[in-house]
Amino acid sequence: MTLPTSAPIASTRPVWLVSGASSGIGLEVAIQAAKTATVVAIGRDQHGLEAAANAGCRTVQLDLRASADHVSSVITHVIETAGRVDVLVNAAGYILEGAVEETSDAELEDIFTTNVFAPVRLARAVLPHMRRSGTGVIFNVAGIGGFSGSPNAGAYCSSKAALATLTEALQRETSPLGIRVCLVQLGHFKTAFLKAGHRLHTAHRIADYDPVLEPLRKAFNGLNGHQPGDPVKAAKVLVHIASLGADSIPTLLALGSDVIAAELSAHEAKRQLFLAHETWANSTDLEGA
Repeated sequence: MTLPTSAPIASTRPVWLVSGASSGIGLEVAIQAAKTATVVAIGRDQHGLEAAANAGCRTVQLDLRASADHVSSVITHVIETAGRVDVLVNAAGYILEGAVEETSDAELEDIFTTNVFAPVRLARAVLPHMRRSGTGVIFNVAGIGGFSGSPNAGAYCSSKAALATLTEALQRETSPLGIRVCLVQLGHFKTAFLKAGHRLHTAHRIADYDPVLEPLRKAFNGLNGHQPGDPVKAAKVLVHIASLGADSIPTLLALGSDVIAAELSAHEAKRQLFLAHETWANSTDLEGA
């Protein structure tokens, strides 16, 4: 069912707002949350939202790449209809393949609009209500790509890194107000994320990069459908975490066994680079500082 245009949602259950709910992790979270909460599921694909509707979610078809004013207007109406939002899950996102030089300004703007600006806009919409109530939970879903800049996925990796950093700042700003913000770092989960239509490619191709990028394209093809993560299990964990008291909700939640190894590897590689140039770093201070 679609969200009513005027009738308020009368519910004593927690109210969840889930973006990216027409597929993948977002859809699974919406389905699992609907068992114990009132869920408003947002997605770009109306057909994909049918599964959420069948699970009892209220659905709203919305392309988060629309103008900021349009997105804000729709979300404001959703919040007014729902009366409140107790939990926001920002799960919308997609990957763009291509070298940095191949990526146009428009393509870069599109992926940052979905992966970075949309989560901030949705948070900005619900935060006034959460501040007034002195409670609320926000889950921002980033992922394994944000740990380091991978060739063939620079736009995606940078967008997820930006979301992670913004989330960390938001955590520290809102925690004293009683609001819990959790950064969800996903590993590779068996969803449609790497399938055609979800995994986009830059329109421009530069042949010089093919020897560098082709092995990575093949790696993505090989990974598609063989990801180790179970999206239903991940959704159940996230829903359980949300039910805990504010003090028990972590600021960082890693989901997927592969994500921890990837983060530690990226951290160690950067640590070694810093240490290799420690002498240069120390040589640039003012005398006597």
